[in-house]
Amino acid sequence: MKKLTKEIICILPCNGLDKSLGVIAREVSLMVIEKMPDVQLICPVLLNNGDKRYEDLIQTSKIIIINGCMTRCPTKLIEKRKLKPFKQIMIPDMSKKHKVKPSKDLILNEDNIKLAELIADEIIIDLNKSDQEKNIDIREFQEQEYFDITVDKYYFTVPKKEGYFFNENDCWIKPEGNTALIGITDYLQNAASDILFVDLPELGSEIEQFDDVGSFESSKTVLQLISPGAGRIIAINKSLEQNPEYVNQDPYRKGWFVEIELKNFEEDKELLMNGPEYFDYMKIKIMKEKNHLDQIKSERDV
Repeated sequence: MKKLTKEIICILPCNGLDKSLGVIAREVSLMVIEKMPDVQLICPVLLNNGDKRYEDLIQTSKIIIINGCMTRCPTKLIEKRKLKPFKQIMIPDMSKKHKVKPSKDLILNEDNIKLAELIADEIIIDLNKSDQEKNIDIREFQEQEYFDITVDKYYFTVPKKEGYFFNENDCWIKPEGNTALIGITDYLQNAASDILFVDLPELGSEIEQFDDVGSFESSKTVLQLISPGAGRIIAINKSLEQNPEYVNQDPYRKGWFVEIELKNFEEDKELLMNGPEYFDYMKIKIMKEKNHLDQIKSERDV
């Protein structure tokens, strides 16, 4: 077991100050820093221009992203550098969640300030919760290397380390002895976008290979985790109930869903792919989707 160490925390807001949601994003950042002075503000303009101070800072920091709109400019700056943020906020999603409709004015009115306060408070709660975990023993995961591919604005990874197996539903299983962890791939969490809710199964449930073994919900969709293996559920990742963003941040380790006692993995394995095989499968799937979207866009432009 290992303990979490203190990390530098940075907040990267939207730079769209000519839009009301960008103004709210900036206000959220300032509210968080006012209550937590150790949090450092990253200027998106300077980061985009390759400022060395910020480039060095984000490599060793816990990064909070505040997106003003679906263009997701701050997120793109981090994805470009192949980093995973601690937390991503979409102002429109938070507006729906808290049922506060912001105005389109560039001046912060009462509703805009209220929404900013609610978002800032949520960020602070998550940071405090993470800080409290420093004194809690957690499941230990080794650092690992990844196969990776970047397509347009998206970055996808698959572990290089042997021991991970994958099904065609973009879920993974990692056996260790007669037990195994199960979760979803980086491809699937990217497809889902920011995960807001995770529904976990009951302890002791018996599952067969390709059974539904949990679901997760984002602002875009609800998806199922399809189990790559059969067995009995002996542990669930309770931290996902309060921190579903772990699945986005670290899908192959911290974002695991369940642990099972394996039934007959040697038989299950015959229908699964190893890391290099799944990486090739994923690349084909990504390029097919890209070509399909490019074709649709081309037809619209005609």
